[in-house]
Amino acid sequence: MNTRTKAEELEHNDTSSYRPRSLGDLRLLSGPPLTTGELARMIGMSSTFIREEIRSGHLRAVLLGRGRKRVYRIPLREALRYVNTLGLM
Repeated sequence: MNTRTKAEELEHNDTSSYRPRSLGDLRLLSGPPLTTGELARMIGMSSTFIREEIRSGHLRAVLLGRGRKRVYRIPLREALRYVNTLGLM
């Protein structure tokens, strides 16, 4: 008998096959845009560093949301350009 709710089952299915994206995945240019945390992990920096790079214009990103919880999303093509500029690929 399964004691999980439908929401718990969906969450389990989504995360059970989850694999963090890597620098090599950027070359595929498929999938959703990156979060600041994902790109930071890929290049060994912090999310704060990535946000500062966006604010300074070194990295382009889309700002989503309103109010207090606004987040950046980085298009894969832009992330690939950025890591190439850094010499990481």
